[in-house]
Amino acid sequence: MPRVLDSPRRPFVHFPQLLLRLRGSAVFKAALVGAAVTLGCILIPIVHFVTAVPSPLIGGYMAGTRSACTQGQALLIGLLMAVLLLLPVGIAAMGVALFAQLSANFVLVVVGAAVLWVFAGGTVGAALGGASARRSASA
Repeated sequence: MPRVLDSPRRPFVHFPQLLLRLRGSAVFKAALVGAAVTLGCILIPIVHFVTAVPSPLIGGYMAGTRSACTQGQALLIGLLMAVLLLLPVGIAAMGVALFAQLSANFVLVVVGAAVLWVFAGGTVGAALGGASARRSASA
């Protein structure tokens, strides 16, 4: 009797395989744009005082309007934005932790909070942007 994991119709796909499948899709490209906008809003000096906190919302909105996404696609865009920004946030948190001689728990808390922040803001922004794009396309 074959195991479930050996069957060709697996209900769960490993996340890297999912990313490879989504690589050329409009949702992935929109999430890439959203992550770039989010990172840009955080990294620009002086402007980041105003745009750093709502940056995932801004990036998600740009991604949602680019792809005119549905609610389900908005959730995926927010998740992909969070995954794409995981590495830069992790590197920055490790640099701060090494410089200030903080523990590894600091890195885990900061990265976890940032991932949740980008996921929530990116999802809400993409949902609002997608609804706006669909509304303007139907009018």
